Amino acid sequence: MQAELFIDGGVGFFPGLARPIVLDEKDLSAEEREQLSQLVSAARAEPAVAKGAAIKTVPDGRTYRIHITAENGTTVLSCADPSVPPAFAALMAFIRQRGNR
Repeated sequence: MQAELFIDGGVGFFPGLARPIVLDEKDLSAEEREQLSQLVSAARAEPAVAKGAAIKTVPDGRTYRIHITAENGTTVLSCADPSVPPAFAALMAFIRQRGNR
């Protein structure tokens, strides 16, 4: 499994300089791989904000996308400030701590 975290927007955002944070499970210990798997499952199961629901935008807010590539295909999870669900935030923190640009 590989996870890529893309962060767009925010103060001082330069699209040409933005690169994803990449985390490959091959670089993790067995315990960390299990933790990644649990975080991904929780983020996938978490209900997303209803489509069409009125979301108040935040000036200079960020959008977040996590591309998860596994043997069974690719899944894309996304959200934006200020509505970052807890399981998504936990997965994003894990990728930030252990991934590379």
